[in-house]
Amino acid sequence: MAMKVNGFQNLMRKIAKVPDAVKPRAQADLMLAGREINMLQRSLAPQDDGVLRGSIRTEPLPDGEVGVQILAGGEATTVTVRKSKKGNSPKYDYALGQEYGTEKMQANPFFWPGYRARKKRAMRRVRAGVKRSLKSLASKS
Repeated sequence: MAMKVNGFQNLMRKIAKVPDAVKPRAQADLMLAGREINMLQRSLAPQDDGVLRGSIRTEPLPDGEVGVQILAGGEATTVTVRKSKKGNSPKYDYALGQEYGTEKMQANPFFWPGYRARKKRAMRRVRAGVKRSLKSLASKS
């Protein structure tokens, strides 16, 4: 389960205009904000065996771009639904079942509520960090 941030493209356009000297600060602030969101998501996730909680993570974007991905689930939470004699046993990521529910289980959302609760604070933190970096660059030159 991956997260797509509303307004993320707008933020990325703004970051593209920022001098390269400030980008490491922006990346560090984004990672910190992502980890803060992760902590809340982990506290909301069910405690069954802890695998789902452990699968919630923040990763940098591929190709060295400035930004992060907040992910939950993956190989650790993917299970085989049923064995098939034909060898095509379907797999299912139970992180999705917890978040959205199934036919037999009510939804137990942990991912999106945690994201929504911390999104504004995270964006403020990133903007403030970039502004501080820009001011320090301006004062040095």
